[in-house]
Amino acid sequence: MIKVKSKTLPKVEVRGPSFDRVDGSVVADALGAQQVDAKVAAKQGPIALFGLRQALVERLKSSGGRPGLGVSRRQKIPLEETDWELLCRLSELLSDDDVHPTPGQIASELLHQRLRQVRDGIEHADADRLREELGKVGMKRRATG
Repeated sequence: MIKVKSKTLPKVEVRGPSFDRVDGSVVADALGAQQVDAKVAAKQGPIALFGLRQALVERLKSSGGRPGLGVSRRQKIPLEETDWELLCRLSELLSDDDVHPTPGQIASELLHQRLRQVRDGIEHADADRLREELGKVGMKRRATG
């Protein structure tokens, strides 16, 4: 019988073959997919909070003291008082016996998620612009060829 004395289990190593990542735009082009503007509902329920909590659990790393997000930069960001109060409330809601995210850690994760969405939007817009430019070049070649 195995007795685990600590709360964390040892890291599992995957030794099987790995595959190269495939860019989403390559798959979209191969399937003939088209851009659809999807909007997230303004009201988000427990599922969104659970997703936030899971993301925090995955990013929180213990270094002997209070688990941190393992970030390399700490930056002061001004907040409205109501925003800080909401972060404090979220901290209470997402805490349990094993996980105690601070309001600052929650703010970091929310900002991280939103910035990823913005980055993806920018990259998609850049890809659309590139396709448009390549299309113009192709049309010019056909016209002069």
